[in-house]
Amino acid sequence: MDGLDRTSYIPLYRQLVNDLIRRMESGELQPGQRIPSERELAERLKVSRITARQALSHLEQLGRVYREQGRGTFVAAPRLARVKGFGSYTEYVMGLGLTPTSRVVKQELEDPDEELRDLLKLQSNEQVLHLVRVRLANDVPLALQSTYLPHSLCPGLENEDLSSSSLFDILRKKYSVYPTWTEPKVSASAASEMEAAVLGLEPGAPVLVVDALTYTDAFQIVERVRTVYRGAGFWLHLDRQRVSG
Repeated sequence: MDGLDRTSYIPLYRQLVNDLIRRMESGELQPGQRIPSERELAERLKVSRITARQALSHLEQLGRVYREQGRGTFVAAPRLARVKGFGSYTEYVMGLGLTPTSRVVKQELEDPDEELRDLLKLQSNEQVLHLVRVRLANDVPLALQSTYLPHSLCPGLENEDLSSSSLFDILRKKYSVYPTWTEPKVSASAASEMEAAVLGLEPGAPVLVVDALTYTDAFQIVERVRTVYRGAGFWLHLDRQRVSG
């Protein structure tokens, strides 16, 4: 990282920004990887601390890096874009050109409590499939997802390999169940000890939580899902929306 052109009309801080973005997009710098501090950049490239600070601040504004007090500056995970209902994670990550995988923590049949039974509109003796997965992109953990599905909707799903397959794809192809729309509720929270351990965070670190019910186009409930996303280095971007008032 030393190809700065001091005769160029492009400011040095911008050349540094462009070089770091190029290294991120080539895979040389991976999400979660620490990048040199402003002092280290200044010494290595023989530029002022102000130039290095400008570059890192600009990268942070672009959502390319995030900072953790006392630890340093890190490459940010991919930014969520064009969110339209928080659909299939697998299909979304593939659309970003990344490789989606899951680490299955739980995949078991359970008896739902009364609240969940009412929410999913289940019969009194009906079980649910409880699916808990760590969702990764290019092997970097981005989210912890807990899903409840009516077992009558997808018998045998508890035996499927969901580590590298799309849940929605299996529902469509094997069960003729077509998730169509969702009702998400987004909130900010603090990571529990378990969530922090899974996502590589400190307990109490900020996380983004999305709770949702997913439906078919015939208003049949497909799932109740809760997804906890890393707060640091993970951006939620919503498309432009009309405001009224």
